[in-house]
Amino acid sequence: MDACRYMQNFQRYDESIWLAKVSLKLEEYGEVMKYFIDQLVNQGSRHLGILLAVSLSLFDKAAEILLATKLVTVAAPLVEACTEAGKWPDHATATKERVFVEYAKYLVSLDNVPAALQYCDLGGEKGKQLKEELALCAGG
Repeated sequence: MDACRYMQNFQRYDESIWLAKVSLKLEEYGEVMKYFIDQLVNQGSRHLGILLAVSLSLFDKAAEILLATKLVTVAAPLVEACTEAGKWPDHATATKERVFVEYAKYLVSLDNVPAALQYCDLGGEKGKQLKEELALCAGG
């Protein structure tokens, strides 16, 4: 792992990934790849980072990048499909809820309040708050 980090520090990503793939456990390989994905995103290759994250089943990472790039219309179906298939990681509940709340806000901007309310229900505490705000707006 240290050798991979060393190579990554000197932008030797291909060698680092190769070494990680052949010599590290799956978890450690995943950490090397997460770092590479972050580098891709930071260098402006967001779409490649998203594709790599999805191909490595790092769905929460892909959703975070999609949210950061304002692609909530792609993030929401990804999260929904992963959740329905049982592939969404348990540790990423906050990311999932944030995606659903942002998508609900997007739907409100399109005046699709019934659909927005459905996604508010999936958005945890912040989804409940948004739902209450929408109810106040509708009532007032």
